[in-house]
Order: sequence, then structure tokens, then C-alpha cells
Amino acid sequence: MRSAEPTPASVRPDGCDQAEAALAGYRRNAGTGRSGQAAAAQQAYQELMGAGLRAEEPVAAKIRRLAAEFQELNFRLTGMTGGDPNQVIADINTDMAGLYTMCHVG
Repeated sequence: MRSAEPTPASVRPDGCDQAEAALAGYRRNAGTGRSGQAAAAQQAYQELMGAGLRAEEPVAAKIRRLAAEFQELNFRLTGMTGGDPNQVIADINTDMAGLYTMCHVG
């Protein structure tokens, strides 16, 4: 009878650690003002793009989607495009939950 062994962190899909660090950085740095949120969204976009390049599918697709959403959030917060930033934030929250599920299976 084999004993249950903990699953090593290295079994997680590539890209998860980097993406989760980018998302944690956004939450930590966004603040409450539009300019701070826009800067944090831009930083998250850049970090997620890097993570998406190193990730494996289907995690890579989810990371790229989140990156695009953070770019759109930055555009809306800075006035480059119209629309309610809260709509994008709702999408980000949904996709963050999906990424967390993909990265923490098992």
C-alpha cells in the first residue's frame, strides 16, 4: 500500500507562479485612485504577457485573456477608450478564479 505523498509545486502548469505573482502585485499596488489603478493594470498586463509566453496551454490562453483585460482596464481608466472599468474588473475577477482553478488542481 502506497502512502499519499504531497504533490510538488513543480507539477503546477508552467506560467501559474508568474501569473499569480502578477495578479498579487496588481492587488497590492492598485490603490483606490484611477491613476494608481491604471498604473497597476499596465504593470499586470506586462507581467502577464511575459507569463503567457512561458506558460503551457490551456493556462497560457487564460493568462493571455487576463493580460488583454488588464490592458483594456488601463485604457478605460486613462480615458483612452470609453466604457465602465467595472465591467472589465468583473471579467478579470471571473478569469482570475478560472486561472486559480487551473493552477490548483489535484
